[in-house]
Amino acid sequence: MLNQSEMLLVPKIKEIIEEGYQMNTSFLLTHVPDPKTNKRIKVFKSYGNTSVICSRRKSQDIWEPVYSDVKHYIYDFDLPASQHIIKRYFVSKQYQKAALKRLNKLQPDVIYADGMDSLLIAAKYKRKHRLKLFYDVADLRESYIEESDNLIKRAVNFIIKKIEKRCFQNVDYLVVTSEKFYEVYYHKLIRHDRVIYIPNAPDTEVFKGYQKKSKGDFTVGFIGGIRYLAQMKMLVDAAGKCGCNVIFAGAGGTSEDYRGISEYCENKPFVRFTGKYDYQKDIARLYGMVDCVYAVYNADNPNVRIALPNKLYESILCGLPIIVAKGTYLSELVEKWGVGVSVSHTDAEELAAALRRLKEDTVLRGDIVQHCKEIKDSVCIERFHERIEKIFGSDHA
Repeated sequence: MLNQSEMLLVPKIKEIIEEGYQMNTSFLLTHVPDPKTNKRIKVFKSYGNTSVICSRRKSQDIWEPVYSDVKHYIYDFDLPASQHIIKRYFVSKQYQKAALKRLNKLQPDVIYADGMDSLLIAAKYKRKHRLKLFYDVADLRESYIEESDNLIKRAVNFIIKKIEKRCFQNVDYLVVTSEKFYEVYYHKLIRHDRVIYIPNAPDTEVFKGYQKKSKGDFTVGFIGGIRYLAQMKMLVDAAGKCGCNVIFAGAGGTSEDYRGISEYCENKPFVRFTGKYDYQKDIARLYGMVDCVYAVYNADNPNVRIALPNKLYESILCGLPIIVAKGTYLSELVEKWGVGVSVSHTDAEELAAALRRLKEDTVLRGDIVQHCKEIKDSVCIERFHERIEKIFGSDHA
């Protein structure tokens, strides 16, 4: 069965079917599907044949295919980081050639593209074929939020914006995980009624076996791809000062960050690494190992200030306090809903004080648990369902 957040896509899928299309969907990605994308795949595969075309990047080699009834075409093109623009261009061209060749064989009625490289391929294919194109934006480019002072970077950003704007002529629906992405930038490129807001809410079925931790030392968990090394070190420093354990569950978003925090934690017995995990099988067990969730990222990063990570919704579902960075949209929601605490992303002492409070103040933890229970349904179901109804209402008026 689909959960409520997944059902948000159904009106658009039904609209496509009503127009006479036979559902044959191809997902176009620059990484092996992550948990967020697998939720989208789950929706589309229930309406017809679904395939995945993707590259395997060394810096994001965290996941493996989940669905055995979905054909995955995985290409070994290691796309460099976007700042290596020339090298990225040539590798991307190779991937584009392979992906277009595969699309010509699959002949999809729907393409679900994630990432700029994928959008370029999808838009190029759509110019010669009749289909619907969904474009998923999980993170907004920093340069779309704050313009660089560097003249070369500004010129590159201008070119990227022009290319994306041209591609958007072929986009039917934009999918975003944070409403801020549309408010800050994408309102310039697509009508509001073509935007589908789907939060990073978890699949409740995956958490059916969740059992809340009830004994043992107070443990803080960072669950997910490891990045933002400075904030990871800050967690270790703060936990060491107040006698808390730390669990890092997940592989590195970049190998440098993972290597860096691993080396930093040598001879620190209160820190444990679980390594790469299978989200579908392991996520409930991992959340059952912690007393609170750590989601403090570098708030100097413009994208961090407006993004909403899956940890927010997973912690609410599990009834666990979440610690986030001040000055972010995430902290606004956490404080508004009363489901955690906000700290400076650069102050280990402030973080240590917050950990002590959560560790020692049972009344505070009890209040947070209660707030999680109160808001769980409205966050995962009612609030977003009403929003989607408004978006789709005009389509069938």
